Amino acid sequence: DVATAIELGKRATQYGMKVNIDFHYSDFWADPKRQHAPKAWEGMSADEKADALYDFTKESLTQILDAGVDVGMVQVGNEINNGMSGETDVPAVMGLLSAGSRAVREIADSYGKDIRIVLHYTNIEDNEEVDTMAANLKEYGVDYDIFGLSYYPFWHGTLDMLTDNMNDIAERYGKDLVIAEVSMGY
Repeated sequence: DVATAIELGKRATQYGMKVNIDFHYSDFWADPKRQHAPKAWEGMSADEKADALYDFTKESLTQILDAGVDVGMVQVGNEINNGMSGETDVPAVMGLLSAGSRAVREIADSYGKDIRIVLHYTNIEDNEEVDTMAANLKEYGVDYDIFGLSYYPFWHGTLDMLTDNMNDIAERYGKDLVIAEVSMGY
């Protein structure tokens, strides 16, 4: 929750670190198999969810920055390969991402901060799927800086596959890449 993000973020800032705020936009952990909308958003249309997501992002990020947390990145969604906040149609998901991104840019501008926006995917073993996701972001004009990827070798293949997919996205779409999650165990 926001209070915990502030507490941990202040501690990291105290030690000279920048913080990545990872918005899951769910009451629980979000991953490729679980992208449930918060209960407060149940029954909302995709457009209403986009408005709620925009407001939540803006209000939360304002509280975090007002508390003195040095935010360097904001992750809009977590492992959103199969949807986000209960939405699975590409136009609806792109609308949610655009709303979150717009909120981050507005708050960053109002605070004079350079906050980078990360969109976070997984399943990097499928280059075609990763390329389709990046192409959708470009087609819908979603504003972001970094294409984030989770990498779990047990499911996602070799480091060479990861490197090839990362290089492909960077070259085709001109985006920075980051490994948002890595697990070398099982």
